[in-house]
Amino acid sequence: MFHTDVIDRRDAMARIALLLGATALPAQAFAAGAVKAKPYLAAGQFALLSAVADTVMPATDTPGALAAKVPARLDAMLGAWASPETRDAIGGAMLRIEEAAKAKTGKSFAKLNAKQRDAVLRPHDAAALTKTGKPATSGKFPFGSYIPVADPGYLRLKSLILDLYYYSPEASATELVYEHVPGKYEPSVKLTPKSRPYLGVGPF
Repeated sequence: MFHTDVIDRRDAMARIALLLGATALPAQAFAAGAVKAKPYLAAGQFALLSAVADTVMPATDTPGALAAKVPARLDAMLGAWASPETRDAIGGAMLRIEEAAKAKTGKSFAKLNAKQRDAVLRPHDAAALTKTGKPATSGKFPFGSYIPVADPGYLRLKSLILDLYYYSPEASATELVYEHVPGKYEPSVKLTPKSRPYLGVGPF
C-alpha cells in the first residue's frame, strides 16, 4: 500500500501498525509469545487466512508464510491491536476470496489444493489490485502516499501477510541478505612508505 525503496525493521513495524490501523505497536506484538494469544478468528476463518497466506507466500527452497507463523501473528494482531475498520476490511477481503473460490470450484478456499487455490487467487488478485486512481496522500499520521485500488481490504491483507513474513526470523535468516556497513577496509589507493596523507577526504 505504501511505497519506499528501503525498509528497515523500525520502518516495517511502523508500516504494520499503519496497516492494522493502530497508532503504535508494543514490542510484545512481535515476540514469539504473541502467537500463543487467545485466537481472534473463528476456526473456519483462521483456516481461510492460513490458506490465503500459504498461497501468497508458499514454501519453496525457503520457508513460507506458514513456517513463519504469519497467520497466527496476524490473528493475534487483529484481536489485540487492529482497529475495527481494519478488522472489517480484512474480514471482507477474506469473504470475497471465499466467494470467488466457491463460484469457481464449488468448494471453500481452504479445502482446495495448492494448484486450485493459485488458480482462484491469481485472477482475484489482479482484479482486486486494479488501480482506480492516481497516487494520493494519506490524511492521517503517518502521512504516506498510496495507490487507490479496487479492493483496499485485499491490498491491506496481502501487505500484512508479506510484511509479517519478511519481518519474521524465518524469512530474515533465509530470504534476506545481511550486508555489514561500512564493511571491511579495502583501500583503493596503493600505500607505500613514501605515501603522504591527503588534505581533505582523499582522492576519488
